[in-house]
Amino acid sequence: MKKSGLTKKVLCLALCTVMAVMTGCGGGSASSGTGSSQKAEGENKFVFAGPNNITQWDPLNENKTNAYMLSKLTYNTLVNPYGENNTIQPELATEWSVSDDGLQWTFKLKEGVKFHNGEDFNADSVVATLQRMIDNPTLVHAAFWPSLEGVEAQDTYTAVIKLKEPWGALLNQLIDTPMFPPKALAEKGDALFEFNETNKPVGTGPWIADKWTPGQDAEFVRNDEYWDWGNEKSNVDRIVYRPVIEDTTRVSGIQTGDLDMIDAVPVEQADMLTSVKGVKVEKLLGSAIVHLGFRTADGRVFEDVNARQAVNHALNRELLVQSIAGGGEASDWPAPKGVFGYDKENAKIPEYNLDMAKDLLSKTSYAGEEISFIAPTGVFARNKEVAQAVLAMLTDAGFKVNLEIMENAAFQERRASGNYDLYIQRYPYPAGDPDSVITQRWLNDAHKSGYVNEEMNEKILEQKRESDPVKREQILKEVFAIEWAEAAPHLALYQQVTTLAYREGITGLRVRIDNVFDYSKVSKAAQ
Repeated sequence: MKKSGLTKKVLCLALCTVMAVMTGCGGGSASSGTGSSQKAEGENKFVFAGPNNITQWDPLNENKTNAYMLSKLTYNTLVNPYGENNTIQPELATEWSVSDDGLQWTFKLKEGVKFHNGEDFNADSVVATLQRMIDNPTLVHAAFWPSLEGVEAQDTYTAVIKLKEPWGALLNQLIDTPMFPPKALAEKGDALFEFNETNKPVGTGPWIADKWTPGQDAEFVRNDEYWDWGNEKSNVDRIVYRPVIEDTTRVSGIQTGDLDMIDAVPVEQADMLTSVKGVKVEKLLGSAIVHLGFRTADGRVFEDVNARQAVNHALNRELLVQSIAGGGEASDWPAPKGVFGYDKENAKIPEYNLDMAKDLLSKTSYAGEEISFIAPTGVFARNKEVAQAVLAMLTDAGFKVNLEIMENAAFQERRASGNYDLYIQRYPYPAGDPDSVITQRWLNDAHKSGYVNEEMNEKILEQKRESDPVKREQILKEVFAIEWAEAAPHLALYQQVTTLAYREGITGLRVRIDNVFDYSKVSKAAQ
């Protein structure tokens, strides 16, 4: 067996910020709180408002950033991305090793850790958690584990994960795979993840799920017996996640002090908030890429690489970032800096050249037929304005484009049917590793592009089988080089900025490269 140690590169941003707050009660999409509950209860509260409702509590059946953030409160994982120089480090695991053939990963586990219901954490927990995805392949996270063959408890505190083939991104996936109590899971099954008066999510984490009203606040109380507080024990008694769908309501709440922190600050409001006393604004350049997706089947114009490259050179990425999107960084590679496989030697922003775009388009069979261009609402900053700017640039290059902006659910349905020529959307590279993105969206063609490139697909499979991070990184660079040259199935436009605002007086917030905010060890200065 050879030791893998902490060699797997995962980049994250560590952010410690300072906020002071007056918190409130209430919740839901129309409420910003009254600011009275903290005084009435004598509790030190931290209230975080985001634009997303909580729809369910099964962390293995959800793939939204908001769900990952809430999961960090209640659960622990075997590893996390907060090691020295942003490497993967142990969490519930203490160490691990991988067999010479890459098919078995052995994890030694921390002893003395208890779940909120009193169960001991041990190898049975690892077995129960991973076996659940084998037994329930329809779970969202099961799709992220295609190489998982099985898992067994070698002894009480040693778990062995068995793979069908080597998988270099296994540690990255474990970052977002929370551990469950095996006895409770065996007894309740999926009902373990219901949240009601008689049942609440159970983990080993620093916060215990306490209250939740669908469409309104979710509340968590501090777990004073948490095994990993160390010298970072939070002085906050209660964390409240408040879904506030309306941008203006969130902004109002941070101004008045009813909210401690807000996510997804509108570009138009960010500058204004910087002048509000006691409010800080942070713009974070994460791993999320706003991109175009092409339909390259059924005789569509974008089957031709010349048509795709015409789009590539018709787009003024710097203008989009500076004047339309409200900030970011123009894409010079399919993945941004900090993501495994970024190639600084070959990365280059595609030249904006309208004459080149027109010349490339003239080499295709395109005869002026209408291009179906779809875009979702509420997914990334100024999405409507960005889509309209892209429409104008493509029109200048000689395309005839029909832009349809639709609610995100309708957009997802339309894209899943392959009924489009072109779409615009965003996705992050989770924890800085591209495996899940290139597997689901490129290799498995989750968005029905119809694009097939056997050389690229083989390299995607090759990087999955490679456990050596140096060799794997080189293969990923080759994958990206092919995708960049072919401009398919996606075309990266720019790296998105996420803007959050908070009030002074809080420390302990950590933010990963994919903009998952980990506020599990947040503390608040005395009032």
